[in-house]
Amino acid sequence: MTNSRNVFCRFFRTVVMVHKIPHARLTEWNDKRKHKALASGIYLLSILPELLLLNGTLFAAAGQDGYVHLESGWQKAVFYGVSALAVLLMIIPLGFSNDKKIGKEVRQELRERPRYWKRAVAVYWAAVVAAVVAMNVMFSCFPA
Repeated sequence: MTNSRNVFCRFFRTVVMVHKIPHARLTEWNDKRKHKALASGIYLLSILPELLLLNGTLFAAAGQDGYVHLESGWQKAVFYGVSALAVLLMIIPLGFSNDKKIGKEVRQELRERPRYWKRAVAVYWAAVVAAVVAMNVMFSCFPA
């Protein structure tokens, strides 16, 4: 029981850290600048993978007329499941309120294991792009 709980907790810690790294980097970069132009756009830039996933889902499900027509059960399950996942992943960066504490944690993690986190971010982006491509293939090749 504890072993499966540890795997579950480690997975979600990794997902949160993958969201914290770009948020902290963008915040530090913006704080160094004289004009704080990106202060309000840091959240938007940190959820780019989720926006890609949500927009890719909508474009994959759109029909010839531009509207979403979901006729079969598997199309509804895939569309609503991936859309809900994207929205839930967009909520994660909303909890990052103390920027200095998050920046310190990210710097410490990147100092301890830099290759691991670079690969984790790259794998996360690759998984999002692969999910969008897979949905486009599924919706175009297997119509209802």
